Amino acid sequence: MLARTSLLDVVGMTWSAWAIQNGHADIARKYMSFSPEATDASAGARLALYPWQLETLVNEALVAPYGPHPRQPELITQQFSTIFQLTKLVQCIEEADNRTFLRSRDVLYEMHRLSQRQFEWQRGFANMPRFYRAAHFFGEGKAAAYFQEQTGCTVPAFMEAGFYLFAGSTNSPTRIWRNHELPEGVTLEQRDCVLDRISWSAEAAVQEARQLRLSGDHIGYKPSVLRRRPILRFGATGEDAMAPLPPLILQRITSGLYFDIVDGGGAIWADVGQRFEAYCRRYLDAMLPEYSVEPEYRYGPKGRSFDSPDILISGTDGVRLVVECKAKRMPVDARFSGDPVGDASEAYGEIAKGIFQVWRYLSHARRGLLGRPLADDCLGMVLTADPWLVMGQKLYPEVMAMANALADRKDPEIIEEDRQRVPIVLIDDLEYIVQHSTGAQLFDRLASLAQDPSGWEWSLAHGLADGPTRPYPFAEDLHHLLPRLFPPAQ
Repeated sequence: MLARTSLLDVVGMTWSAWAIQNGHADIARKYMSFSPEATDASAGARLALYPWQLETLVNEALVAPYGPHPRQPELITQQFSTIFQLTKLVQCIEEADNRTFLRSRDVLYEMHRLSQRQFEWQRGFANMPRFYRAAHFFGEGKAAAYFQEQTGCTVPAFMEAGFYLFAGSTNSPTRIWRNHELPEGVTLEQRDCVLDRISWSAEAAVQEARQLRLSGDHIGYKPSVLRRRPILRFGATGEDAMAPLPPLILQRITSGLYFDIVDGGGAIWADVGQRFEAYCRRYLDAMLPEYSVEPEYRYGPKGRSFDSPDILISGTDGVRLVVECKAKRMPVDARFSGDPVGDASEAYGEIAKGIFQVWRYLSHARRGLLGRPLADDCLGMVLTADPWLVMGQKLYPEVMAMANALADRKDPEIIEEDRQRVPIVLIDDLEYIVQHSTGAQLFDRLASLAQDPSGWEWSLAHGLADGPTRPYPFAEDLHHLLPRLFPPAQ
């Protein structure tokens, strides 16, 4: 079916479908015919199109064998029914791939892959914490210098120009950018710098897709061309820029800044890791005023001292929560593999190391080596920048086995009592629950995870009742980092 049209029409059709179901139906009506029912994108709606499947459709369109098909009519891309049918065919292929995978693998491994693909779309790409973390982690220190060297643009300027491209892309499927007035603070040079950095020519995108999607056991889990460069450019000189799924521009100018510093070396990533740790500590300190939040410290006798975990949260009865922070990014083979821990054992080894570091501290407390009290119900947590074990019932025992092996090798005096279940928590989920509940509720949910015999790594926010929303504590800092995107309240 894709071969009966053009890449340009598939991209435009995808944008129209996204716009219809994301509040831009009036604009999309200029390009596509659809019924009022098509505007309902709620989960389970009959005509809902899920963005992760639209992303797969565009990637498959990039490798489709376009050419004349005299016996078949041209695909009518101006009708919603066409992309609805195409998306359902994508789903059919996914289900066939699922059946092949499940012949040899437990269904719970598929649950992990499925959640990795869908949950980030469901969380969304536009919120204050996401912008603040990106500006803070990548826009300061060694990462900022390397970023500017690679792109020719500062991180704040990159994000501002990128947001301008996003805003333009939500209002029209096609943008010939030289014809549009720039917003205040965004220069022509910034716009062109960012547009060049996050866009492909159609030809380059096709070549990249053929390489990225050459292998893989599932159509939905192959790497996406749109993650590194979410805009495709058409026309003789590439002047017509189109973003089939505009939210991916927001992803690219926030967490996707990773692509611009990934080759920067260990010193840069160590700096990012330290900033992540400091951010988590400052955030918890700001949001849990009834507790004492302290950084790591050195303890133990001279010549045999140890670093505590990264963050210690204490109440009146001693340390209540021991937190180890891990900023390491998930490689694609960890995110979508059928055997993630096996295929990315070194990466998952970092998470296992975090569990071991929590256990060692709890063990040293039991052995009287700390010189400070721990609460009887003290908990541990590994706080991550990426969703390593969300819905990972099958993965958690594998990571625990790595942690146990590490403990046996490095400190055999860590006994079974010390080796409690340590929840692996994504920073996005921590931010959400803390802003929508109390410190006591946070500890209750962590305790439930630590005692959950099912082994699920449920999200902390799962099933959270509606409640008051507390303001983001670094909103004022964000006004200074990105003043034109987040101006101070009047």
